[in-house]
Amino acid sequence: MAEDCCKLVGNLEIGGIFSGSCVTSVSVNAKPEIIGQCGDSVLYGPTIGSVSVAGYATDHLHTGCPGRAGVSIPWLRRYDCSVGVNAVYFISNGQGSSYIAGDVENLATLAIPLGRAYPSISASSSSGPASVYMSTSQEDGYGLVYTGGPLSIDTSATIEFANFGVGAGTMYLQNFSVDFNPGEIPTATYSFAFSIED
Repeated sequence: MAEDCCKLVGNLEIGGIFSGSCVTSVSVNAKPEIIGQCGDSVLYGPTIGSVSVAGYATDHLHTGCPGRAGVSIPWLRRYDCSVGVNAVYFISNGQGSSYIAGDVENLATLAIPLGRAYPSISASSSSGPASVYMSTSQEDGYGLVYTGGPLSIDTSATIEFANFGVGAGTMYLQNFSVDFNPGEIPTATYSFAFSIED
């Protein structure tokens, strides 16, 4: 029935680490890891999924220059080779490459700055020739500390999170970004990986 699958987004509730936060969107996707085929048999591993969550970084409009920050965290995936076991282990491979560009309201800092900065520009005329564009300097780093909402992160401390009501099992932070556009509420986006095992 339609009421079982069609629900009002205004009634969306996420628990755990996002409980009480201003989350604006959630998306969950998953697919099985197909290892190969042997005759009529399909060799498959666990189902690997991803969760994308976006929400407001602050409760006010950004009035400074445009800005952005982000980090991409690498994970090694190792499969359990035991007979009859379909399990995968996510092994941290460091804090990941990070960046900060423009005005981020002091909500993001590079855990370890690499001392490299270069010009960055982002311009589009899709909203008309009077659109504002960003021309600033981007600084690279290793790891990121973010103190805004809806979820603060410190890649040197926690990149694994308990399930928050979507997907399955432990959530492994893969990517994070936050965007500050003048006249808009800054938005943070998180991408997590998870596995569904037999």
